[in-house]
Amino acid sequence: MRALPEPGARRTTDGHTIRGMPDTPFRTALTDLLGIRHPVVLAGMAGGPTTPELIAAVSRGGGLGVLGAMGMPADAVRASILRARELAPGCPVGVNVLLAGPTEGNPDPAALEPVLRDLRGGPPPPPPAAPPASPRDLVAAALEAGAAAVSVGLGDPAPVADLARDARVPLMAMVTTVEEARIVVSSGADAVVAQGWEAGGHRSTFAPPPEGGLPSVGTIALVTRLVAEVDVPVVAAGGIMDGRGLAAALCLGAAGVQLGTRFLGAREAGVPPSYRARLRQARDTDSRIIRALSGRPARGLVNDIVRRLESGPAPLGWPRQAAAWADVRQAAARADDAEHIALWAGQASSLMEDEALGAEEIVAQVVAEAVATLRAVTPASR
Repeated sequence: MRALPEPGARRTTDGHTIRGMPDTPFRTALTDLLGIRHPVVLAGMAGGPTTPELIAAVSRGGGLGVLGAMGMPADAVRASILRARELAPGCPVGVNVLLAGPTEGNPDPAALEPVLRDLRGGPPPPPPAAPPASPRDLVAAALEAGAAAVSVGLGDPAPVADLARDARVPLMAMVTTVEEARIVVSSGADAVVAQGWEAGGHRSTFAPPPEGGLPSVGTIALVTRLVAEVDVPVVAAGGIMDGRGLAAALCLGAAGVQLGTRFLGAREAGVPPSYRARLRQARDTDSRIIRALSGRPARGLVNDIVRRLESGPAPLGWPRQAAAWADVRQAAARADDAEHIALWAGQASSLMEDEALGAEEIVAQVVAEAVATLRAVTPASR
């Protein structure tokens, strides 16, 4: 594990330190590792939610803002990191990539066209002229722009570990089981993100079976096991929406939390208002694992596009399935149409505030609630 900053110092994005870091009620191994005031990390949600404004606001608030880079050109990743750093001077920001390789699926590239034809209102777009940027290219671009942390999901971080090591920045890796945690630590991860079954978005299971059988370990059980099994900081993710979740995670031995769904409600998040409304209206039983949207299992809410794709031909496989209807969801997002985008959501989404807050306010609120929760259950600290 890399050396931690000195007490009272915070790393800047260029590797220097700022002394006199403001006091925090929760100094943990994670805050020291990342050089942040509060043990709160923004999940690297790809596809648009993690705007430079959202990343910067989380980092200004004392957490770690993270760009979800998958699907972006390398130049766009570089520009987003530079913009986030400009908006949050002196604060670290990170980048996230997904490492899953292609999966087998329906061999017919035009299989989804009958399903999507009436949603398009025109012919399908031509295929891209160049293949998408690789995870290594995205991480390299982000590091060139000054990213101060790298996080990965959906696989062993070995393919990008050397980039983080050479840049002397922390590497975090998401896992869903103890065995996956052992693999990522042996590959150089400085922290593991314990993704419980409750978490929204793609399951980070390294090799999900074609049908069913996914590891379904809940956040509490997974965090408890990982704290005992690995010698790096553990970050809890899944079903955590407020300070009570942060307090619970810390009591389990986690060094911090990663929040995705909660930050989708932030004013700075790049999601349409109708998406936020659906999250607030969702019941605890409304999210489920969906494969038809991307070709890999992911937790989200059911809408018209899910029903259409699930009743249509077999998925094309990852990442071809998501690419096949990218133009539909992009048009739907612009039109504020929640029926034809991917509504990734965790099981606790209804705990989102009715009023959209700024991400800085969310970080402050989560930390204050955690302090109040711990004081309420530990009379000696009142």
